[in-house]
Amino acid sequence: MTQTTNPFEQLWPELSELYLQSGSSSLIDHIGAKSDPLQRRGLFLMASQRISAGQDLSRTLADLIAISRAAIDEFAAQAEVESDAEERDRRLDGANILSYNLAADLAPCWPEDPEPRTDDHYRAGIRCAEDCLRWRSELNKGAVPFHMAWWALGAHRCGLADWSGAIVAFESSLEAARDHAKESASPIEVGPDSSFLINIAIGWLEFARWRGGDKTSYDRFLQVISAFSEIAKRNDDNHADSILGIQQLETAASRLPVS
Repeated sequence: MTQTTNPFEQLWPELSELYLQSGSSSLIDHIGAKSDPLQRRGLFLMASQRISAGQDLSRTLADLIAISRAAIDEFAAQAEVESDAEERDRRLDGANILSYNLAADLAPCWPEDPEPRTDDHYRAGIRCAEDCLRWRSELNKGAVPFHMAWWALGAHRCGLADWSGAIVAFESSLEAARDHAKESASPIEVGPDSSFLINIAIGWLEFARWRGGDKTSYDRFLQVISAFSEIAKRNDDNHADSILGIQQLETAASRLPVS
């Protein structure tokens, strides 16, 4: 789903006012009543993106799930009835991207989003991640999208304290990250010269192993933090990603329970 200017941008003030005054259900009903499939896609996409970002809006995770789920379902439903294969794939990829975005938003690792997560949030995230894995297979996506989808599944398994399930997901995430690293002839183990994908995948895997009872994994978890810290000190193009990696892992460690 290419990020371009939404053709229905001028309707956002009306939609945001409806959302603020009447809530997400009214907003969803209003968009769903539009007869033009293109307009429904555009409006659902815009609403989900704006509410996710919280731009000048007070939103809850319940609101985010409701509007994002409506957007995902709209794109997926349009894909099902699309006869043109290329257009079908575009609609399906829209559902895929929206589903990943919702899974990522619900993950328990964002320091700027302190709203408590519940088991229902994690189950919603698992549904999104599993849909992504299925759709990315149908769309023949490459290693990086699969790394991301497996990460999302693992993060929500962590939220449910399903450490064995999280480990399996993060092993698959790391395998995909290593496939990508091999394609670019870059390192496949933790280190300051490794990619963000390799370091973050190993960090989450060692976190899940540590929380699942493997005490030796804690030192390997700290090696990832150290690698990101070394990268951050260089203050180059990878600085922001390295800080994000540290924040993700440290936030997860502070919020998720110890078995």
